[in-house]
Amino acid sequence: MSYTPLPAAGIADEDALRERVARGLRLLAVPFPWLSGLAAATRFTFDHRIATMGVFASGRMIANPQFVARLSERDLSFVLAHEMLHLALRTHDRLRGGDPLEFNYAHDYIINDMLRVALGRTTIPAGGLDMDGARLRSAEDIVLEMRRNEGAARKEVWTGEAHGDVLSAKDERAMFPDDASDPEREAQATRELAARALGLARAIAARGRGSDAGSARQVVDALRGVYRPPWELALQRWLESVAPGERTFTRASRRGAQRTDLVLPGRRREGWTLNVVLDTSGSMTQSIAHALGAIADFCDIAAVEEVRVLQCDVQVTADERLAPFDLVRVAIAGYGGSDMTPALDLLGADPDVRATLVITDGDVSYPTAPPPFDVLWALTPDAGGGFAPPYGRLLRMEETR
Repeated sequence: MSYTPLPAAGIADEDALRERVARGLRLLAVPFPWLSGLAAATRFTFDHRIATMGVFASGRMIANPQFVARLSERDLSFVLAHEMLHLALRTHDRLRGGDPLEFNYAHDYIINDMLRVALGRTTIPAGGLDMDGARLRSAEDIVLEMRRNEGAARKEVWTGEAHGDVLSAKDERAMFPDDASDPEREAQATRELAARALGLARAIAARGRGSDAGSARQVVDALRGVYRPPWELALQRWLESVAPGERTFTRASRRGAQRTDLVLPGRRREGWTLNVVLDTSGSMTQSIAHALGAIADFCDIAAVEEVRVLQCDVQVTADERLAPFDLVRVAIAGYGGSDMTPALDLLGADPDVRATLVITDGDVSYPTAPPPFDVLWALTPDAGGGFAPPYGRLLRMEETR
């Protein structure tokens, strides 16, 4: 983000504009009563280093006064609600791991479409990003569409803004170095307010009466597109957390661990390989297709170029590298016993393996010592409740979305 001040000419009275913004935040309680607590906690300031408006995870909102001055009262309310919804929908947390600007734009499309319906608008103010029906889709789906139509993709949230409006903690520290507040502590408080706001939105929508329920219902319905079920979110976040970033010399490559005369850098995030150990024991016959289909859904958004699939019952029966879309056509070999040790030991001997996803029903044996890479145990929907490995992370998949 650029911090070069923009021209400040043409602003007659910033105090009057600041009062307009404060009034706009208060008036959000009319169509969105569940946002009132979050709006009241927002810290607003004008800043000529941003072209339009943006919000930090800490709840700090900044805006260019010239941008605010150009907005009608009605349009200002829309734009303020847009920024509040970034906080309510936890956009700052969800854009970690992938391309932050892409995800910012995807949520902009979703939020603007939510507000268009909830507020009865026919157009998006301030030249905002506009995609009819975006509220019914996931951000991941929209990111993929943006990539497919890169030439036609917009590169601004509001007309005149060359950057996203979801601003990072790094930006906040750079722009306000003398601020004594703790951005992370403020961000945690904002996350708690956001959780309460969404809980209230659901309660209002469920009550289904009065003028408030309609807009709340739109938000709750849109959340079904914005958010995937908890196990899918956990899977996505794990994929993003283990995706290799651009290599630096801060942490040596495992491949060079035995060398004392050089340090190897890491690889860029682009085009990485996801390692999957597939439990092909006899008890897994009903769950494999569902599990592999779920993995395939996330590979594109996590920039997975290929998937290395090791099938294992009591031995490795297959070790192949596939394109993500081929996962749903994997030919299963095995259906014998239940011991994942051979597959995990095989991957442990490969210094390039940084993380492995193990798909299992939990009725398996595994190495007693943790392998030299991150492990995510994905339990299939029919798994029992006694599986508790001493290492790695555990998630339980659900049968339906």
